[in-house]
Amino acid sequence: MTGTPWWETFFGPDYLKQYEQAPAPEEVDGIEKILRLRPGSRVLDLACGAGRHAVELARRGHEVVGYDLSPALLREARAAARRARVKLAFVRGDMREIPYAGTFDAVVNMFTSFGYFERVEDDRKVLGGVARALRRRGKFLMERFNREALAYELPMQGWRILDDGSVVLQEDTFDVLRGRYDTRQIVIDRHGTRDHRGSVRAYTLPELKDLFESAGLSIHKVLGGLDLLPYRARSRRIVILAVKGVEPEGLRTMW
Repeated sequence: MTGTPWWETFFGPDYLKQYEQAPAPEEVDGIEKILRLRPGSRVLDLACGAGRHAVELARRGHEVVGYDLSPALLREARAAARRARVKLAFVRGDMREIPYAGTFDAVVNMFTSFGYFERVEDDRKVLGGVARALRRRGKFLMERFNREALAYELPMQGWRILDDGSVVLQEDTFDVLRGRYDTRQIVIDRHGTRDHRGSVRAYTLPELKDLFESAGLSIHKVLGGLDLLPYRARSRRIVILAVKGVEPEGLRTMW
């Protein structure tokens, strides 16, 4: 791969235009239930973005660290924490280089923030870092698009006008040979036109299971969303719960 990696520019100020930052309480309800978080749990929000989930988790009394590479999104996250009057740490760093060991009761990775890299080995580094950061019997929750539904729905094109008058054009495709979801998003506003492109590896569930297990993370539960719906092939989202060093009695696909 040549040039600047897409993830170093994609998650800039325009990202907040492209993706509406909806309130997170209902999603955090699901996170707490799935992880069975105790009051005051220590939680790492990996690729925390603008801090929607991290701030809400901190508001509920958990000890939270938000970890992300984007300076623009971390600035917004810190501002959101100030507005909510909650204290938590936000750390800038590459998810392949998680600098913690045996620190957290839980790690969460939300909104398809995994699979950015061209090399599968880099994704293995991410999961290895997650396992290392967790305490014994610590839990990992990943929430992302469901590959099976995505492959059925794409390609897709659309456009929308935002409240500030900006126009966003978007084209989403699924590359079967590369196994990747590709998006092109053009933002037009009074400052000009900007073209953003992103690409995420669309892992199958068996592939994710292999990756998790190679890092010492055993999958215990697979759901169709943070609303606790059962997982189906056509579920738009997939939520995976894994536990460090604990083998499951059986894989559960409903709450």
